[in-house]
Amino acid sequence: MSRELEGLAASHLCDESDPTLLSWKQLKRSWGPTGFFCCNFMFSYGLKPYNDGDIDEAIAISRGLKEMDDDDGEAREDTEEVNTSNTMSGLPEVGMWIKYTIMDREFRCKVVSHESMDSCKDEGEYFEWVLGLNGYEDDHQFVVEYDDGEDDTLEGSFLKRMNWNCTPAPGKEELEVAVQQRSNQMLGYCCQMCKSTSTKMLRCKACKKVHYCDPTCQRKDWPTHQTACVKEKVVLQPNPRYPLANVQRKLASSQKKIQMNYNSVVMDGLNGNFKMKINGKWVRNPKAIDLETSSRYELIHDSSKVDVVHFKQRALEAGPHANGKPTSCSLLMTMELCMEDDCSNEGGLHYMVGGDDPGTFWGMVLNFNTFGTVAPFSTNCYCKFPKMPPKYKVMRKKWDKMFSRAKACSTDVQCMFADTTIGCHSFGLEGEAGCSFKHDIAVKEVQK
Repeated sequence: MSRELEGLAASHLCDESDPTLLSWKQLKRSWGPTGFFCCNFMFSYGLKPYNDGDIDEAIAISRGLKEMDDDDGEAREDTEEVNTSNTMSGLPEVGMWIKYTIMDREFRCKVVSHESMDSCKDEGEYFEWVLGLNGYEDDHQFVVEYDDGEDDTLEGSFLKRMNWNCTPAPGKEELEVAVQQRSNQMLGYCCQMCKSTSTKMLRCKACKKVHYCDPTCQRKDWPTHQTACVKEKVVLQPNPRYPLANVQRKLASSQKKIQMNYNSVVMDGLNGNFKMKINGKWVRNPKAIDLETSSRYELIHDSSKVDVVHFKQRALEAGPHANGKPTSCSLLMTMELCMEDDCSNEGGLHYMVGGDDPGTFWGMVLNFNTFGTVAPFSTNCYCKFPKMPPKYKVMRKKWDKMFSRAKACSTDVQCMFADTTIGCHSFGLEGEAGCSFKHDIAVKEVQK
């Protein structure tokens, strides 16, 4: 479980402006700990934070539980007051190593210090940078360091409900293995042969795509890997399905109109032809750093001065989480979990503008216009990535190229209908009726 995944779940479930949802305190009370209660809430119902349908179902469940919780509010408050009246009883001491289990996963950490919740309000704890919430419960908070090197805070009320136990302090080798496992998992590395993540991985020098524990594992896997051990590059080629055999003129006209409107929006974004309402004032062509993480904004672009776009800033983490250097951890995870398997991958920028969440497009545009990339990245952030994961590099490079091509030429954009089942019916038509956008397919070629 990761903070990025929790942030993705929290961005939907912890909306304090929506009184029909369970509040973060209500979620925390039953699905702690501090760092992962939104994920725990969804997992407890068999839902995944990166699945749009599951998110909708989780929101519906939250609203139903909120209604029940409100009916029984006074009883809950009385119970909570009794449970927190003696905050330090039955809790671990500073310097102690403890372990606890969540969903069959065992966590092991050292208690570094403890303090009242109020003393942590200004230190940029998790809720402030992800959710923008204030107001902690009157409880004690334990600063802990896990065996893999990650630090976190756990509330006393959470530990009271957990069947935590003391555990012997791990040895130096155990700690080194735990740290290495976390590093490999964050980078997406595992041994191609034995699937281990406990050692520093060696990369295949030929294809540079797979990793191994050691030469022994590499030799064992060679009979299987040798057929795939080639360097590849992705090239764009014309889609052989075009022109379509049966073109419907009326449909072609409709597709043309829709796509030209969306292209105008894309150009407005890339050329800074929009304004946003920030702190009550309309700001023309703002920078990504002018926005606060997880805050809601209104946006109007020039090609449609009537329609207002409402979106929540999730494309850039600034402030405490970034440790002074903006980064896009949550956006990169969203891109990996949602966009890579979505039609936006093939339908490109027009599909993003016309999809269910145009806020993702505008967040990426703000980043691109500010930093020259859709997703700036820093290893200095709270996530403690050892370096940028290779999968993130590939993904970001692809989207940066899409934005750069569009900015250089307004028609160098993939047709949003080209890869759909129905296809683009305006392809190849003469004059104004024809589609002026790209109808390419990505093909992998072996590099010699």
